[in-house]
Amino acid sequence: MANFNLASLPPSMLHKILSKVATTSIWDFGCARVAFPGFNAVGREDYFYKSADLIFLNDWIDQVNAVRTFRLKCYQLGNPEAIYLRGMYEYFILHLLDEGREKIHLAGERGCMLAKYVDGMMNLAFSVDHRGLVHNYPDFTREYVDRMYHMITSWVLSGHWDYGKPEMFMFLLEKIYTNVSYDCWCSSIIEPVFVVSIDGSRTRWKCDRCFWQCAAWDFCNQIHLTARNWPIGD
Repeated sequence: MANFNLASLPPSMLHKILSKVATTSIWDFGCARVAFPGFNAVGREDYFYKSADLIFLNDWIDQVNAVRTFRLKCYQLGNPEAIYLRGMYEYFILHLLDEGREKIHLAGERGCMLAKYVDGMMNLAFSVDHRGLVHNYPDFTREYVDRMYHMITSWVLSGHWDYGKPEMFMFLLEKIYTNVSYDCWCSSIIEPVFVVSIDGSRTRWKCDRCFWQCAAWDFCNQIHLTARNWPIGD
């Protein structure tokens, strides 16, 4: 490492390194820009803020002003993850349902994978009928759903309890029928097939109807816990 030369790295690599540093600590982000001219040049570019990773950005209490400034600049420059976080804040904390859904959908269209998942799963949950069955299956693979669900239930994103949840959304949790798999042919397979999740757990294979029914309920039970406060004054 003593012979490692940052100046020899291309701007794209410096961008990735600085983005990772900013996600871990805004303080270290500022220090890195001061210490190395290459990082400072990258940190002045609009593209850096448009593409910075904000989903796992640490909200350190002692860095709250710096985090606020960083997020706002990313949002103002059209960063998809910033738009998604703002949409989640509007939907679940301010209860501005239409505005929040619009921003979540826009973030998904602009490439935020988590926003695409949330938008598709909301469409699925809101398609529930009077029997408690959902219908608007999103165009996601089961592996993708597993990966995104694992993300929203991670300790980094979940656990935000300090707000009231929208009654309209939580009503879906009560309405979606969760025992559908017990009434389905796929529960009667003599030699069941087991699916290994990304976290290593094993569950019985389900048909499409049962899979999406359970996925919709799990989503509604967890997603509101990932919403976070948004900087004031934007």
